[in-house]
Amino acid sequence: MKFRRSGLPFVLIAFFLGSCGSQEGGGCQGSWVSPGSELIGNPAPNFTLSNLASQKTELAKVINEKPALLVFWATWCPSCVEEVPILKSWNEKYPQLQILGINVQEPAQRVQVFVEKEKIRYPILLDENGDVASQYGLVGIPAAVLVAKGGRVLYFGFGLPRNIEDLVKE
Repeated sequence: MKFRRSGLPFVLIAFFLGSCGSQEGGGCQGSWVSPGSELIGNPAPNFTLSNLASQKTELAKVINEKPALLVFWATWCPSCVEEVPILKSWNEKYPQLQILGINVQEPAQRVQVFVEKEKIRYPILLDENGDVASQYGLVGIPAAVLVAKGGRVLYFGFGLPRNIEDLVKE
């Protein structure tokens, strides 16, 4: 099953979940269980994606060195764009954490223009076909997955974790 940028179901889910972000980072609150929540406590699926300079990044290599926050996003997603200042701040505040922005199904040129305009310094990877988004069970964006050093998933949610300081310590 391919992760699709177009299609009414995805748009509706992204619209309703898009309001879940907050300036503090917190994700959605409520009883709805996300499809990827079964990842929590289990090994993160490995992947290799290219960055904007066509260099490959493999998750397994990153998490051998330090925890990683995977942030699935797109330039057209208002809630994703609202998270950028928080992520830029976290990138400075938590050098022991590797933030990986994973852009889902957008042309590299559009992403590059956005990254330059927003002065994003954390790595941006391109999930051109949505394969990694599907691998993680995403049904909408923004979505975040925190992976501990060594590979165990600590957090999965449609928004940034509120308790990032506690999670980074694990």
